[in-house]
Amino acid sequence: MSIRTVIAASTIGTLIEWFDFFAYSSLSPFIAEYFFPRSDPAVAIILTWLVFATAFVVRPVGAVLFGHLGDRIGRKSTFLITLIVMGLATFSMGLIPTYAQAGIVAPLLLTLLRIVQGIALGGEYGGAITYVLEHAPAGRRAFYNGFVAATPPLGLGLSSITVVLSSLLLTKEQFATWGWRMPFLVSIILTALGVYLRFKLAESPVFEDIKKRGEVARVPIAEVLGRHLPWVLVGVAVAAGHAVLAYTSTGYIFTYLVQTAKRTPVEANIIVGAAALAQIPLYLFAAWLGDRVGRKAVYMTGLAIGLATYYPLYYLLPSLDLWLAALAVYVMVGATAFTFGILGTALAELFPARVRYSGMSLAFNLGVGLFGGFTPTIVQLIGTLLKNPLAGLLLYTYVVAAAALIIAALILPETKSKDVAA
Repeated sequence: MSIRTVIAASTIGTLIEWFDFFAYSSLSPFIAEYFFPRSDPAVAIILTWLVFATAFVVRPVGAVLFGHLGDRIGRKSTFLITLIVMGLATFSMGLIPTYAQAGIVAPLLLTLLRIVQGIALGGEYGGAITYVLEHAPAGRRAFYNGFVAATPPLGLGLSSITVVLSSLLLTKEQFATWGWRMPFLVSIILTALGVYLRFKLAESPVFEDIKKRGEVARVPIAEVLGRHLPWVLVGVAVAAGHAVLAYTSTGYIFTYLVQTAKRTPVEANIIVGAAALAQIPLYLFAAWLGDRVGRKAVYMTGLAIGLATYYPLYYLLPSLDLWLAALAVYVMVGATAFTFGILGTALAELFPARVRYSGMSLAFNLGVGLFGGFTPTIVQLIGTLLKNPLAGLLLYTYVVAAAALIIAALILPETKSKDVAA
């Protein structure tokens, strides 16, 4: 089995994850309008982001469940299950009735599907990273996992293209009535492709060796928490630092562009989508660099770029034309290319092979779920309460990112030379 097949099959699931995330983010004005009472638009958008965050709250549950399966029965079977569950939930989001049609049932169904997605996502990313890591040759692990890491800008770009094309092919009334559902519905194509590719995979050679030696962990999560808790906590902090930057620059950005910069949802998608697609080579470069200079230096560089640029660029966005705005967003997303380009590899290498799926998934999803998933809600809420749309950026995004930078500098070990079979 070639490394290209491994990468393609591993990448497709995380691509669906990010496609859904960005579809929900970019269409948040429509979701707020159609799934919640229209009496108070500010409350509706906050509720929209709270429902968005529910998927992140339950991700640690998925990390424990699928991490257990991945470390007990194998990587391949587990992340095939996560792909199917996640893909069907995303597709179903395009079918649920609106508040006007079903009342309170509409937001309840929306929340339920986000919860199902979140549980599946809790095992998807950790499985993909672990699977690629255990197939990649020494000295190239970060680079090959860089293709998995590059799925956020690709998913964002594909989501934005789908939204823009739908808006161009349909009348304004058609798009506002039902065309906004298209990104969720077309995700079934990616799901089918992913299932096809993952059925062709063989089990990870590292896991097969663990089975042959009779060293499969009996209760992986108990071993992770009992023997490796300090690295879980470090991993949570590192994941949180990336997450607040990422969900500020690719989640809250849509609300900011529409409400503060007075862009249309389609213009916001053009700005963020163009910036994201142009980022893909930078993600791969950051991953390649991680094999050369180390995971730690690359990650810290991303945090430093974010802290130096986010506030001034957000401040300038309302005064910039379309393409200068896209350039500003490109710089902000570029910070996350360095943090996320190396994050999965760095977290997976913190844990021994017998509990890697569980340890990596738990650390990643706690950091992303507890800190990143609530970022748009917290930043929006702080901005609303203080009547300053940039207040949340300083009081939340900057505080968490700065703390992560300090923890990474003082505690995060360099693991580029670690034996992943151990």
